[in-house]
Amino acid sequence: MALQNGQVTSTPSEMSGMLPLRVTDPREVGGYKLLGRLGEGGQGVVFLAVSSAGTQVALKVLPATTNSQVRNRFLKEVAAAQRVARFCTAQVLDAGIFERRPFIVSEYVDGPSLVEVVEQDGPRGGPALERIAVATLTALGAVHAVGMVHRDFKPANILLGPDGPVVIDFGLATVPGMTTTGLSGQSAMGTPAYMAPEQLAGERVTAAADMWSWAVSMTFAGTGRLPFTGDSLTAMAFAILNSEPSVGRLPEPLGGLVRRCLTKDPAVRPSARDALSELVAAGAQPLGPMPPRAATLAADDQVSSSSATPVEAPAPRRITAPGSQRDGTGHRAGQAQGSAGHGTKRRWAAALLASVLLMAGGLAFILSRHGPSPERSAGGHAVSGQELAAQAAARTQAVTWILQQVSRAAVVSCDAQVCTDLARRGFANLETLGPGSTDPLGSTLVVATAAIRAQFGGRLASVYAPAVIASFGSGNAKIEIRWNYPGGTSAYRAALQPDLQARKTQDAQLLANSRITLSATARAQLLSGDVDPRLPMLIAAMTAEYPVRIVDFGDQSPGGGPASLLRSMDLATHVSAAHVATRAYVSWMQGLASAQWAQYHPTSKLLTLPAGQTVLRIEFDAPSPLS
Repeated sequence: MALQNGQVTSTPSEMSGMLPLRVTDPREVGGYKLLGRLGEGGQGVVFLAVSSAGTQVALKVLPATTNSQVRNRFLKEVAAAQRVARFCTAQVLDAGIFERRPFIVSEYVDGPSLVEVVEQDGPRGGPALERIAVATLTALGAVHAVGMVHRDFKPANILLGPDGPVVIDFGLATVPGMTTTGLSGQSAMGTPAYMAPEQLAGERVTAAADMWSWAVSMTFAGTGRLPFTGDSLTAMAFAILNSEPSVGRLPEPLGGLVRRCLTKDPAVRPSARDALSELVAAGAQPLGPMPPRAATLAADDQVSSSSATPVEAPAPRRITAPGSQRDGTGHRAGQAQGSAGHGTKRRWAAALLASVLLMAGGLAFILSRHGPSPERSAGGHAVSGQELAAQAAARTQAVTWILQQVSRAAVVSCDAQVCTDLARRGFANLETLGPGSTDPLGSTLVVATAAIRAQFGGRLASVYAPAVIASFGSGNAKIEIRWNYPGGTSAYRAALQPDLQARKTQDAQLLANSRITLSATARAQLLSGDVDPRLPMLIAAMTAEYPVRIVDFGDQSPGGGPASLLRSMDLATHVSAAHVATRAYVSWMQGLASAQWAQYHPTSKLLTLPAGQTVLRIEFDAPSPLS
């Protein structure tokens, strides 16, 4: 989904219609014959498939993983999802592992998504809107009843099938690396629009967050617009956290329910079962049995097949001030089940863009472990001892940089020698590129040594990995760290200018915040548009509690190109306007930084600048999202 002038529009991957299989697509997965592509997104590729019994199903192939714990957790979460009642949900049928890639099979629903219908035919009203509201509450009640949280409820995950509305893409909320908000900045815009304020503020997420997302979706279904709007991710997040919703003229009692579900305090929001009961009591026709009432609300860190006890509970606690005692505050591309959120730690708005660190789609290849002999150059001629020393030095610098700067969630492709060096030092997500490797598309980053550049030639930059985010050495010893940009080179080139302008716009809005003070250097850096957009979002979240002073922005990516943004910031450790002790203030900032998703949270450390000032340096992993 994309957000344009407060309205949601479909992206191509969400539009109806089956596309033919690509040359690199498998023809059969787990005994299911693939017929065509239904969609592609951050969670993987969804295929239309047929079972051995001749039944059509939706089969989603997720990004490859070599982590046995992730695989086991995946299968357990699928088992939990299979216990969700079938009423108004797409039933989970099967799951397994195919060439290191988890896959999940669900009921095929032949119908457009709600976002497509509203976009093409306009907002829903009358009995049609009532049926959508009742069906989706029935589905959410069923999900919550088995102890799960959907975590990606939105119009693209509501299909209007021949038997009525069906909710898809639930489950896998606690499986690291299996889910994402989308591969591009554009598609990621749809997800933050539906996120609850506690999610953006870094709080523990419960089923109350699904009710917020339901209310936003019903507002969109009934009016064609969102209750919170903004021209950038920062503005959108700020509106969700601080503004009152605009829900238009929704019919009652739906309008009143929507407004209650859009209350900032999750404890005040009704449960799915209670909301459904109110609609039925007002005359709405139920579409299935009433979901069972549970003891406490489902929470994201309670969801697992081993502890899927039905729950329905008090709200999560809010962020509190340091030292304070007060409480603070489809298309069918998604038909195979899998929630867009995951993790057991608190998270906030910076996680919205973290999907660019996840694996790109495409078939997972079993790659050769053989690379060129280090005694010869990529061109085949013998190299001198001096050249070998230069290559070794560049390789050491590149390996050290990756270990220090790249998320462990990222998949790095490299030649045999670099991969061996990284593996010995604990970096696990590696794809070795050998002579038999056809492309590096299964990875996030490519370590482009001379051998890799010679192997892929101009295609490395023109097709696969257009963005250089760091570079080491020179000549034949040169090693570039390249980013496999989601969507390919054409998408990268098309995004550069618009995303630069978007960063400048959101950073200018940040400068207008009276709770932020900056050095002249930091102000100029923000105005340049060269700051990683995750940093301004973190700053905006901080200012909800305390004023901050930004000393400087920095980057640890030598030789990077336009995609090498400023990923770190130095914050003053004492701000008199905060009226809090330095120790408590620093502890609070570090706590907020460390509360992000385990895979994506920034690092933080205290250090003393050459001028003698002590600062807290907060730094995000590479690569940076461009918007």
